[in-house]
Amino acid sequence: MIRVGTSGYSYDDWKGVVYPDRLAKKDFLKHYSNFFGITEINFTYYRLPDPGIFRNIIDKAPDDFLFSVKLSKEFTHERDKMSGAIDGYRKGIEPLIESDQLLTLLAQFPYSFKPDRQGYNHLERIRKAFGELPVNVEFRNDYWINDRTFAFLQEQGLGYVCVDMPRLKHLVPPVVRGTTDLGYIRFHGRAAKHWWNPPKAYMRYDYLYEGGELEEWVEKTHELENYTKNIVVTFNNHFQGKSARNAVEFDSMLRGEGHGDGGISPAHFLSPNRGLFDN
Repeated sequence: MIRVGTSGYSYDDWKGVVYPDRLAKKDFLKHYSNFFGITEINFTYYRLPDPGIFRNIIDKAPDDFLFSVKLSKEFTHERDKMSGAIDGYRKGIEPLIESDQLLTLLAQFPYSFKPDRQGYNHLERIRKAFGELPVNVEFRNDYWINDRTFAFLQEQGLGYVCVDMPRLKHLVPPVVRGTTDLGYIRFHGRAAKHWWNPPKAYMRYDYLYEGGELEEWVEKTHELENYTKNIVVTFNNHFQGKSARNAVEFDSMLRGEGHGDGGISPAHFLSPNRGLFDN
């Protein structure tokens, strides 16, 4: 299984680009699911999820649609608050578990999270907190990227997240490795100039991958198949729908249909009345 999708789907600036201009926001996921089989849920980073919200989300997606759900900041950025968040978080995601549509939980750590004793102990606490639920871990600095980390993740049953991001000093390099039965690749864009303290938050993810840059990861994705046959690929360069465009192109390349030349008519992106996938 290889599924390609985007990090989030509910963006107002996708109207007229990804979604038809007049499409109501409540119908975004239904439209999105016509073309992708996976998405990341990111609002859960900012607040503990409510089961009612996920029941509503599930009702708008096909039964075989899958979700990767980001852990809340209490697990990754405000780690001293984790113990008080476990029960609430688990309760919130119960509808996804019951419907068998939870692909994995995503633990995205900040650059400041280092591989010291506290760091390793915290990863063990996360594994214990979620029992047998799948968890994939994304690091933001290269101090973690070594055989010791990969062996530890495999031992703990935690999946490694491969990333593409700006090639800046001490950011994570494009290393491919799988440590569980789910391989994970995330594209963040390569907007190096605006990665650190961008004037506007969106500028970090305002990047459109070119064909040759995507081709690099076609080979890497097939390399990841040496570790696991189950792979999810998500694009986080979401500004003005760039992630959706790249996800379509990349999926096409994986299936041997793309040529790395854009592949999609520019009219889909320029017309104010049509979305990327509007027929």
